Amino acid sequence: MAIESIELKIKGMHCSACVGTIERALNKVDGVESAVVNLTLEKAHIEGEVSFDQLIKAVEDTGYEAEQIDKLEIPDEKTPDENLNRAKNHMIFAWVTTAIIMIWMIPKWISGIMWPNDTLYIYGMIILSIVVLAFPGRETLKSAWGSAIHLSPNMDVLIALGSLACLVTGGLKAIGMNIHSFAGIAGMIMAFHLTGRYIETKARGRSSQAIKRLMSLGAKNALILKDGKEIEKSVSSILLGDIMVVKPGEKIPTDGLIVKGESAVDESIATGESLPVHKGEGDRVIGATINIDGSIQVKATKIGKDTFISQMAKLVEEAQTTKIPIQEFADSVTAVFVPIVLVVATVTFLAWKVFPEIMQNGMAMFVNIFPWVNLDASPTTMAIFAAVAVLVIACPCALGLATPTALMVGSGKGAENGILIRNGAA
Repeated sequence: MAIESIELKIKGMHCSACVGTIERALNKVDGVESAVVNLTLEKAHIEGEVSFDQLIKAVEDTGYEAEQIDKLEIPDEKTPDENLNRAKNHMIFAWVTTAIIMIWMIPKWISGIMWPNDTLYIYGMIILSIVVLAFPGRETLKSAWGSAIHLSPNMDVLIALGSLACLVTGGLKAIGMNIHSFAGIAGMIMAFHLTGRYIETKARGRSSQAIKRLMSLGAKNALILKDGKEIEKSVSSILLGDIMVVKPGEKIPTDGLIVKGESAVDESIATGESLPVHKGEGDRVIGATINIDGSIQVKATKIGKDTFISQMAKLVEEAQTTKIPIQEFADSVTAVFVPIVLVVATVTFLAWKVFPEIMQNGMAMFVNIFPWVNLDASPTTMAIFAAVAVLVIACPCALGLATPTALMVGSGKGAENGILIRNGAA
């Protein structure tokens, strides 16, 4: 088996910790020479002598989903982005429920207005937060569980632990334990997290639009000459050797050789030449270029991913997949970031639990800066409060997404202006 380049579509990645986990798993597969995972493109590029089944199994064993990419398809820009719509719906659902949670809290905030009893208030908080976690937050919890059982914690683990810890305080309060309930905060944490997820998904979609626009420059349909009749077919159905009829003003469907007729062809999209180029029998033409004034018949010589436009899009993708030195550094940091945060949160919890007086005395110096901190709360309440704060504010996504997103936008803009960047690290 010869060394070849293989691409996989990866689903379920949210941060650089996910990228590191998948890359390590792929690089351990026998026969893999190198494996690079791109978070913004949600793709893995593998070089080596290995089968798709081995690679897909390696990815799935880490808790993520993978599927084979066997061709470059022309995207339909009118088709709504399912990932973006799903992220938006989850965010809206979470905030609508969170708004109810906040309204539910009002009697606790306004003097003279009280719930008939704390039990109703606490159970209301618990139920509403469970709704947020179980429905829009389900994917986050699933991702957290999958990464945790594979001993490769990602950012979702931090959010899940923070949310569930808050929810548990409500349960402990409900059974009579002397602890403050943060149950309502669980839903709020998830709502903020899903807002960030929506913004992240939207940014990814925008940064990958260049390739979509590039691929959409080609014709969608072609007239194929068969047995003396012209038959309309989609470009994806064209076979090598098919004779295409291209009339004046139409785009040439795919790369080929003129077998009949002559015309002027606008090749500016491919060569940058502003003036039309005369083409006759025996001349080669490029797909997506425009036939200006004559009817020609073209024999298809390249189709699918072998066409000029597809190869150009592939070059842009390869540039976007390249890891530049600063990105490798960012990924190495975020790879250990989540475990470090978990350790810090655990130490914080134990410090407040074991040395409450020392921690309270230290915190007293900052009570004017942090007026929401109640130093009269029980040690357990303060320990949970502090640990959850560490978990939910620690998010490595900005560090992991900034560099690849900038690289995607730069190479995409270059392609739009006729500049192809082959290697982002160059």
